[in-house]
Amino acid sequence: MAMDERVPGSDHYDRAYLSNGRPYSLAVQWDAVMEVAPASVLEIGVGTGISAFALRRAGITVTTLDVQAALSPDIVGDVRRIPLSDGAVDVTCCCQVLEHLPHVDFPAAVQEIRRVTRRRLVLSLPDITRTMGVDLRVSARGLWGFEWSLPVREPSPDWRAERLRTMGHYWEIGVDGIRARGIRSVLLRHGFASVRSLRVRELPWHRFFIADIA
Repeated sequence: MAMDERVPGSDHYDRAYLSNGRPYSLAVQWDAVMEVAPASVLEIGVGTGISAFALRRAGITVTTLDVQAALSPDIVGDVRRIPLSDGAVDVTCCCQVLEHLPHVDFPAAVQEIRRVTRRRLVLSLPDITRTMGVDLRVSARGLWGFEWSLPVREPSPDWRAERLRTMGHYWEIGVDGIRARGIRSVLLRHGFASVRSLRVRELPWHRFFIADIA
């Protein structure tokens, strides 16, 4: 498959990219990976390289895949056709990646990720729906939180065109009827046995789906 020119390259991952709470999103990703104590991880989308570096320092074998050769992934390839064997890795991380593909390709990407993954998928996607919540701190139990997502007015065609031009986002949760429950349904339909979802408190635009295989 030819590479889409809108897919972010190395110049996208600058100092500004790591601002506005993004390190908190990385922490959520790492926690979700480490919960299952994997021996191997496939990271789809190299990004800044920080995630793979941290996981490797923890003794995990990490294979990176990206369509952008300039980011120096271990494998230059497309998530819709991953050149790995069935069940090749314990965990696959695919964070802030699939919105760079047309939404019609989302199920095919999920199916391919499921094929190469033995235990867990850690997926994050942009979510423009509004969020509100309450945090409660109990001395013996730590921090408890409750949150709700609220719909937003459908963005204008101009907003969508600008999003695609500047960020390479074909779609986001909250646009064109795409909802978190629909993402969860696709994951379940393609072989994941359980799916839990959460938003990063410090960066609620990032919604995670942690999908486990029975």
